[in-house]
Amino acid sequence: MLAPSCFTAWFRQAILVTWLGLALVSPAHAVGPSPLTLRGLGRTSLPVDGVWQFHEGDDLAWAAPAFDDSGWQPIETGRTWEEQGHRGLTGFAWYRKRLELPAGETADYTLALYLPNVDSACDVYWNGVKTGSFGKLPPHPVWYGLGGNNGRVVVLGPPQSGELAIRVWKAPIVFLNAPNEGGLVAVPRIGSTEAMESLLSESLFRRVQQGQFSLSVARTCAVVGLMALMLYLRNRKQTMLLWLSLAMMMPLARNLLLESPVPYSFGVSYTFVGPLAAVKDIALWFLLIALLGLEQRKRLVRWTWIIGLTAIGLDLIDPVCLMLNWTTWPPGRFLIIDVVSSIPAIYMELWGLAIVFAALGKRLDAARWMLALAALLSDLLTAMQDTTGLGVRWTHWSLAEKLHATLFTIDGSAINAQAIVNTCLLVSILYAAWRYSVEQNQRQIALEQEYRSAQELQQVLVPEKPPAIPGLVLTCAYRPAQEVGGDFYQVIPLQDETALLVIGDVSGKGLHAAMTVALIVGAIRSTVEITDDPAAILSALNRRLHGRLQRGFATCLVLKMERGGACVLANAGHLPPYLNGIEIQLPPELPLGIVAETKFDTVRILLSPGDSLTLYTDGLLEARNQAGELFGFGRIAELLTTTGNAEKIADAAQQFGQDDDITVLTLAVAPVGVLHA
Repeated sequence: MLAPSCFTAWFRQAILVTWLGLALVSPAHAVGPSPLTLRGLGRTSLPVDGVWQFHEGDDLAWAAPAFDDSGWQPIETGRTWEEQGHRGLTGFAWYRKRLELPAGETADYTLALYLPNVDSACDVYWNGVKTGSFGKLPPHPVWYGLGGNNGRVVVLGPPQSGELAIRVWKAPIVFLNAPNEGGLVAVPRIGSTEAMESLLSESLFRRVQQGQFSLSVARTCAVVGLMALMLYLRNRKQTMLLWLSLAMMMPLARNLLLESPVPYSFGVSYTFVGPLAAVKDIALWFLLIALLGLEQRKRLVRWTWIIGLTAIGLDLIDPVCLMLNWTTWPPGRFLIIDVVSSIPAIYMELWGLAIVFAALGKRLDAARWMLALAALLSDLLTAMQDTTGLGVRWTHWSLAEKLHATLFTIDGSAINAQAIVNTCLLVSILYAAWRYSVEQNQRQIALEQEYRSAQELQQVLVPEKPPAIPGLVLTCAYRPAQEVGGDFYQVIPLQDETALLVIGDVSGKGLHAAMTVALIVGAIRSTVEITDDPAAILSALNRRLHGRLQRGFATCLVLKMERGGACVLANAGHLPPYLNGIEIQLPPELPLGIVAETKFDTVRILLSPGDSLTLYTDGLLEARNQAGELFGFGRIAELLTTTGNAEKIADAAQQFGQDDDITVLTLAVAPVGVLHA
């Protein structure tokens, strides 16, 4: 047995140990983490790591140095707060840390804090005084979650011991959030202002260095795009150049928003990234359609427009919500809208596959197939990154992270799969565009040769000067609006000292109209071998042209000049001629080529010596000046009172403003002894 004195001593020790144990574990007397001693700080920097005090919620009283935070939870910096047990936490939370500056430390500098990264924004308090911010807190928050996050330096003031309190705000969850977010996701550092600025500069340099390859590719694309735009402005018909320009300039715009060190806010970045990506996709799709020779696939082109514009509309939904300050909405409201609008837009990115598959049956050269393969890889990679990256918070798929991972570096610049595919796409587009330009140049040379041949043919079929007709004074003028025209006229002497005059106009312009003119002139010449009756000639022409003008038509006026000044006219939808400046009234008739069995009536007039008859095409009537005013019937009638020369009439209309082919033919009964003028 123990002696009473020994038992009493043992009992007292047990009570003391128990009391001390209870005191240590009692919440009311909990002891927080030990302060961080800034030993040897000088002008260098130290990490503010270790255990901090952490508390969810918001109260500005928590910034006070004397506030007792011993009951707060421990947390570490350099890791998200979701990783440390605060899953799904959004809104406000506070970090606190006591910093001790040992006595005798050099104090001839200004103390500053470097925050490499904060999710989403924060205010910094030093000894109860707000000294700086990272972003901007509600009610009008600004944060940097899409690439503008380059760190911040917050000046604290003269070196001294104190309480560092950081008020952090985390934005509500959206579709692109990562699995773990929130808080001081990088370890802050403390030191002199110069040292902190140096850290910030070094961080910016590393960021630029890592992205210099992608930025160089984007800049090269932009230069190519600018050149393509300048070429397009010179020739608006080459829409391929417009799509090339847009497809090439969008990567630089995206790089400036997401990869450059310029601190764009989340709202600004997110507002434009989606629509810019959709515009880039549309431009790439139509560039593929042009280079793969799919312009004639009307259904494919129509659906490309529908899907592209729908994608832009879906991508604009989020920016509209952002402009309405969606952070104040009920929890989850914006997330639902974000998911519903983003998922269809993601799968629309795969439309490029449909375009490439549409060209599988075509015989294309290696340049076009190389482009198709690069575009296919780009579409697939972008779609895979978006499909597996957006929503990864819930799916926990790791493919997007692997696709974004650095494969190797070149002079410090990180190269990943996206950079390689973008480079291949750029090279293939440049090569295909160069081949396309060469082919277009060859086609243009061939087309110009065809136009020259057509011009030579028209010069034979539509003579510059009419033949001499006894007893008539004839003048003519033919001014095509392009290299070749759709107007025609013929002056055909007959055996009995009479003549046929034919004037007409084919609908449309260019080479097709010129070829139709050749067909009509040949038909006129062959028909005149059979009959010289104007109505019969028009009927024969109408039967030959019906079904051959591809929904077009031709107007024609045939005039037979007989002895003694008698004229027989037949008209097929052409403008009536002027007799001495007054328009002749002719019965309305259909143009040639519309109805196969159209009947044409004839009108007889008598010309006396000195009378002047003027035949013309609608290019004279429809000449238009810069103000949009037409030449019109009034000017024609006034002009005919002063001159009867076809060249002067055509010159007046051409100087007024030619818009279509102009043909003028005048005839008059010559005085006795005059054969032709």
